[in-house]
Amino acid sequence: MNTGQSTIDLRVQSALLRKLQWVPGSVWGPLPTASTAPAPPCDELSLADQLAALSLRRAPRPPPPHYMCHLCFKKGHYIGDCPQARPKGEGLTPYQGKKRCFGEYKCPKCKRKWMSGNSWANNGQECIKCRINVFPHKQRPLEKPDGLDVSDQSKIHPQHLCQKCRALGYYCRREY
Repeated sequence: MNTGQSTIDLRVQSALLRKLQWVPGSVWGPLPTASTAPAPPCDELSLADQLAALSLRRAPRPPPPHYMCHLCFKKGHYIGDCPQARPKGEGLTPYQGKKRCFGEYKCPKCKRKWMSGNSWANNGQECIKCRINVFPHKQRPLEKPDGLDVSDQSKIHPQHLCQKCRALGYYCRREY
């Protein structure tokens, strides 16, 4: 192969490349750019209507006959359709009543799960491993626990982990 010829070819190619303007895109051509024309006016009502039409929330359907709402402890509707439901962020726990109830907990840090028959509205319990306060993700009445939810009354309640006990300064079930 003639090295003189290949050197000339390389010089011609590099000169051509310098003359060409680089356009962002792909091997198939330049990418389309955003339009500089002003956007059409947005009708907020129509946009809200469109978003509502796209909603993934289904129409309320009746739950099974044995199902009890975990918020008001009544039959006939799911917790998401409960008339007593408060807007998100208003309460720290699903149950907002004054009575003690059964709660299910899951630590967000170590993923440890536990259940307690000493669960209260807007009060958490401390995770034994992480020592952080955890609010129950599910609460239901003590009168009719389902399945494995039967709390053992002979089991000692760890008052040092209970937010309600610490707030009261004594055992949370003493007066309730």
